[in-house]
Amino acid sequence: MKKNVEPIDKVAMTLLTSYFVSKQEKLKDTNDAFLSLSKGKCQNNCPVYDLWIFENGQVIYKGIENVIKLGVHTTTISTDIVRQMNDFILNSNSRDIGDAKGRDNPLTIIKFNNKKIVFQSQRAKGNLLELNNLLEHIANMINEDNN
Repeated sequence: MKKNVEPIDKVAMTLLTSYFVSKQEKLKDTNDAFLSLSKGKCQNNCPVYDLWIFENGQVIYKGIENVIKLGVHTTTISTDIVRQMNDFILNSNSRDIGDAKGRDNPLTIIKFNNKKIVFQSQRAKGNLLELNNLLEHIANMINEDNN
């Protein structure tokens, strides 16, 4: 008499699937982020997204509007880049913010260490400009990634 092994195979597949799904890394709480960036809306259909950077190099990206990837996506960056961001922050000053001009340029918000900087990235200078460019580069890399 031949035994029917199909139900066992289905059970095994279900167990394997649930094992691998449970092994996925849980997203960190965005409130624990070392630094966050929010790109705001403008009249010219600018990209709108949030980006959270954690000290261990984990990055959470949330595409909101006018971006290739909508929703939540994750990646990692080296801790050397995180340290570089920290240096940019520590060496920024109020002159780096620049002047705000018009509503056609979106506001950018960077939060770190319970502080908030609100500025227009087109007007940023110095270390703040370097930090903004680095964060925008990370967001662009996520949008260009085919995964």
